[in-house]
Amino acid sequence: MRLQNNMYHIVRRDETPAFDITLHADHVIYRAHFPGQPITPGVCILQIIGELLEEHLGGALRLTTVKNLKFVRPLSPVDNNEVTVTFRRIDSEGDTVKTKGDITAGGETFTSFSIIYAKGD
Repeated sequence: MRLQNNMYHIVRRDETPAFDITLHADHVIYRAHFPGQPITPGVCILQIIGELLEEHLGGALRLTTVKNLKFVRPLSPVDNNEVTVTFRRIDSEGDTVKTKGDITAGGETFTSFSIIYAKGD
């Protein structure tokens, strides 16, 4: 299930590559996670990272390995509905794509990641 244009949308994209996105606090996921104190579930953060990387590379990816995924602080769509997802490194070799980056807002880091994907479905 794609979350783009449903749970979040891209506000700005640059060639760094970095994406400014807005999280939709009224999305059904936030009503369940957690009512009155919504935070973005880790699995959704992982999905957002993958979708944005696909957007940048222009092709489908399949998650193969999460080397490192640190949730430094909870990501609330109420307190920080606009965040920046920055891919600090993208290495593509054969059918493998390795990436490292972070999710930030207002000088604070919410998530840092190091993930490996396979090209294609």
